[in-house]
Amino acid sequence: MNSGLNFDGLVYDKERGNYHGKVEIATDYFIDVTISPESYDKKLVFKLAENTFRKTRVMNESYKEKIAGDLLKLHNEVWNEGKIISKNEFKKRINIQGILIFCEGNAELYYDDGDLFWGHTIVVDVDENGLYQEAQIYG
Repeated sequence: MNSGLNFDGLVYDKERGNYHGKVEIATDYFIDVTISPESYDKKLVFKLAENTFRKTRVMNESYKEKIAGDLLKLHNEVWNEGKIISKNEFKKRINIQGILIFCEGNAELYYDDGDLFWGHTIVVDVDENGLYQEAQIYG
């Protein structure tokens, strides 16, 4: 494919019933990708997954802006250990690490928190159209 998207390296995990592996989301930057086809048609699920991945690739900066909008105040009021940071600093410190794509094309995006929340993972829900839903802290 001319987009550089390659799911060919994903491996099927029989125990979990999903496909997983590393996929390049930006030049020389790979993230963990898991696709959960459940009992749906694999070809259709992979087509939806490719669409979701492409949208994530394009929308990542927009997602980071929304994550900062949702979580910056929480960081500055509770987790900051006395050091207030700007929205730009917040966005610079978080990086996408993985994506779990569900059978209908909706997904969870996993961001490294850049130690903003003491090593917890930031999880972002996006719908099947790539629209940001919400961000939460896990771990």
